[in-house]
Order: sequence, then structure tokens, then C-alpha cells
Amino acid sequence: GNGGTLDGKRLLSRKTIELMASDQLGPDVRARTTNGILNEGYSFGLGFAVRSQTGIAPVAGTTGDYNWGGAYGTFFWIDPKEEMAVVYMVAAPGEGRVRLRTLVRNMVLQSIAD
Repeated sequence: GNGGTLDGKRLLSRKTIELMASDQLGPDVRARTTNGILNEGYSFGLGFAVRSQTGIAPVAGTTGDYNWGGAYGTFFWIDPKEEMAVVYMVAAPGEGRVRLRTLVRNMVLQSIAD
């Protein structure tokens, strides 16, 4: 969530992060995909799923957040609007990993107090 900086040092340019976190498919291509790995409400950026709108998606989040998960349940997501980056490390094979990711994500987002 720091736009390519860590501990005050620039690792990637702001424009590189913008490009990576932008929809690279567009609505016409996204409408034709039947791959279940990409949830409704998301498209692909360069390396991860990018949320295209607040509604439709089966999980809570913010337009413009981006994420990806690993084979056994590990997961990360970055929400630039909330200035948040979350790395979730778990070993949960099978369908339980999706339930746990959703639960953790909802708990984190619900803990935001304005």
C-alpha cells in the first residue's frame, strides 16, 4: 500500500504499480472468460486479480484492491484506498482455504474504525 516504497526507499515506480494494478483484460475479454479462478467483480492486472467494482464480487473489498492466493491457502491483498497490505499465511488445503480467506478478509475489513 505504499505505492512502491518500503521504509522510505523506492523499490518500484508509482507508474509501474499503477500499471500492474490496472485491469489488463477489459470488459469484453473478461465477459468471455469462464475460468473459475477469477471471481466475479475482478479482472486481471499484471500478476494478480484486480477488483473492478465494489459490488458483484463475493468478498468484501474496495474498487482497485488487488490480490492473489497460493495453492494451500496463503493469500495477500493490497487495498490502496485503505492504505493497507495484508499477507495471510496458512496451510489449509481444499475448499476450507477459500472459506478461511473470506473470513479473515471480512474480519480485517470490519475492524476498520473511522
